[in-house]
Amino acid sequence: MKITANATKTVAEGRRLLEELWRGKVIVHDNLTPAALQPILSKDGSSLTSKIQQATSTYIQFDRRNMKLRIFGSPDKIALAEKKLIQSLLSLHEEKQSVICLSGKDLPSDFMKQVVKNFGPDLHGLKEKIPGADLRLNTRNKTILLHGNSELKSRVEEITFEIARLSHPSSERFDTAPSCPICLCEVEDGYQLEGCGHLFCRSCVVEQCESAIKNQGSFPIRCAHQGCGNHILLVDFRTLLSNDKLEELFRASLGAFVASSSGTYRFCPSPDCPSIYRVADPETASAAFVCGACYSETCTRCHIEYHPYVSCERYRQFKDDPDSSLRDWCKGKEQVKNCPACGHVIEKVDGCNHIECKCGKHICWVCLEFFTTSGECYSHMDTIHLGVD
Repeated sequence: MKITANATKTVAEGRRLLEELWRGKVIVHDNLTPAALQPILSKDGSSLTSKIQQATSTYIQFDRRNMKLRIFGSPDKIALAEKKLIQSLLSLHEEKQSVICLSGKDLPSDFMKQVVKNFGPDLHGLKEKIPGADLRLNTRNKTILLHGNSELKSRVEEITFEIARLSHPSSERFDTAPSCPICLCEVEDGYQLEGCGHLFCRSCVVEQCESAIKNQGSFPIRCAHQGCGNHILLVDFRTLLSNDKLEELFRASLGAFVASSSGTYRFCPSPDCPSIYRVADPETASAAFVCGACYSETCTRCHIEYHPYVSCERYRQFKDDPDSSLRDWCKGKEQVKNCPACGHVIEKVDGCNHIECKCGKHICWVCLEFFTTSGECYSHMDTIHLGVD
């Protein structure tokens, strides 16, 4: 971008305003914890930021690595967008999905059956007691999923676990809050894996994926629940990660696959090319790998550019010393000599002993003395060699 004006002061003022726009404003708020910022990566969070951007004519950027929000725009628009964004994020965080576990060492073994018996398989009886509650029973994992604030969760727990208290009057408390197998704390913003159904903090699974990207030895990524070890499915990655982070995960996974193949697969030798190919066996003939990304052709045996009709050993010799083949060809040929001025190989097929090299020198073929002009060369041959033939 170029700023031009008749006065230096005008240029400086324009530059100052542009720099303010480029820097934007980092949003700082005591309640915007990493957990409160996490919903911005969800579909609801993406829709929220889009609406605020359109309404305020600003641009909102989320630095996921540093967990920072930055807003770009004019100062008055930034202030409006900041207010709306903070309020909306805190509200979204407050209404995140909560999980109530219906199994545990202090709960009756048939507790979920009692809940279904009392409130119905769709929990309509519980919904009647708490109008407007968004509840769903997950029978596979024996949990109740709900959207709402902590007060709503407490009411649901109180009504639900009254059943357990009535069936076990001697018990004074029940350990009902599920813990995350990764952070070992109470699950916050829970996420259930699609394959095995185990419950984690959403942010913990995201951190597990980011750790795998940095440490390629972590592939394949598995469920961290004790005794499980099932693979985390692609549908989970698509739900948890942004498109850019998902692309990073795929590249890291491919790198881990190549590294663990013990030389069976290699990356395309073109810089930054993501394609891989299968290495040819030492006993088999070389074959060409035609890269679909950069269109280069690579020998799958020696891993340099493809060289049909030439063995890998011979071609590597040529790569190390490109003049070796030419020197072999020149051996024993009387009609082949080197230019005494530049060293270029010259083959004389017929004609007189006056040779003009590509470098511009005029050469006497008999004694290899060279001259600037053809006249000087002919004069030399007449005087010294008594003729031009």
